[in-house]
Amino acid sequence: MLLGLICSVGCVYLDLSAVPSGLDIMGDGGEGEDEVQFLRTDDEVVLQCSATVLKEQLKLCLAAEGFGNRLCFLEPTSNAQNVPPDLAICCFVLEQSLSVRALQEMLANTVEAGVESSQGGGHRTLLYGHAILLRHAHSSMYLSCLTTSRSMTDKLAFDVGLQEDATGEACWWTMHPASKQRSEGEKVRVGDDLILVSVSSERYLHLSTASGELQVDASFMQTLWNMNPISSGCEEGCVTGGHVLRLFHGHMDECLTISPADSDDQRRLVHYEGGAVCTHARSLWRLEPLRISWSGSHLRWGQPLRIRHVTTGRYLALTEDQGLVVVDASKAHTKATSFCFRISKEKLDVAPKRDVEGMGPPEIKYGESLCFVQHVASGLWLTYAAPDPKALRLGVLKKKAMLHQEGHMDDALSLTRCQQEESQAARMIYSTAGLYNQFIK
Repeated sequence: MLLGLICSVGCVYLDLSAVPSGLDIMGDGGEGEDEVQFLRTDDEVVLQCSATVLKEQLKLCLAAEGFGNRLCFLEPTSNAQNVPPDLAICCFVLEQSLSVRALQEMLANTVEAGVESSQGGGHRTLLYGHAILLRHAHSSMYLSCLTTSRSMTDKLAFDVGLQEDATGEACWWTMHPASKQRSEGEKVRVGDDLILVSVSSERYLHLSTASGELQVDASFMQTLWNMNPISSGCEEGCVTGGHVLRLFHGHMDECLTISPADSDDQRRLVHYEGGAVCTHARSLWRLEPLRISWSGSHLRWGQPLRIRHVTTGRYLALTEDQGLVVVDASKAHTKATSFCFRISKEKLDVAPKRDVEGMGPPEIKYGESLCFVQHVASGLWLTYAAPDPKALRLGVLKKKAMLHQEGHMDDALSLTRCQQEESQAARMIYSTAGLYNQFIK
């Protein structure tokens, strides 16, 4: 019948040379539409859920520090306009996806390593009923059902936290649709409510409020989760949301930083400083776009974002009384802390940037792009004050950073991304300082 069809059409033929190399005809690794509509391995996601506490609806993200505390907890996201959520510790990478049967074979050591990796690697669309491996992006540890239990109200519940490696069943979770409109074997769509079940304990990933505080555990009670995509692969050398970097003044050896002084008031002031500080943790900043979904997409010119100082957890802000300083997260509302990168101070595109689903086109590049930093609400430019002559005579390589209507011609900054180890160490400094401050109080 097929031969007859080909003969009757006559001129129809398949030109395989026109098929791009690496194209997955079965759709497992489809780009474009799949990137936005379906969840795939190697995507970075946050796990979101909601809860009602004292008649107030809360939105929460699953989070973990990984260093010092391996238990998972919940990060509030409901009031993100006024208090930015700490998304740096909420991101998980969908490292692998296997059918339950393939997982059982792998765990029984009956599958060769080459076959095993081919089943989980690449951008493969997730399917309901399959088991997934979630790697915590910040710590590189794995989301696991632990053998301990801190629940005072549910004696059958287990703790959920991080483990260092992916051995055993404990770090595998199967995905199941919450809606009857979806069925096992279907692709997992972005925005779907889903249920996660621990392979090792056969318990659900669960948000518990029974103890009077919000906790996450593995329980026989269900919670609906939503996997919100953060990023899906980025162009090498391009700036995306969530990157930790240094902001250098043009091509000079001066970077944006804060004072190392012991005084807390001094540590709120922002300046450009040269010398050894350009390799220190206090010169590291994190770019945080004003959204959760696709917050790790390629950064665009004019896109509003917050700039977070990593070791203090404070945000670059314009205040009425002090001008340009860093403020605590509790005071980091969008009007004060929204900045954007501009390619020029002239011919500004003032039209609001519409949020784009997916990674979007890469626009800003490390080492190539020179960026002017503009405060969104005021329109003022990040610049510097003239250095104090006395400080210059003393050899102090420091200039006060400020916001100004015009600024200087050489206000452009070049961006340099740090190593992952630097970012992790800076985060540990922030976490440790917070712990010490709790003891002091």
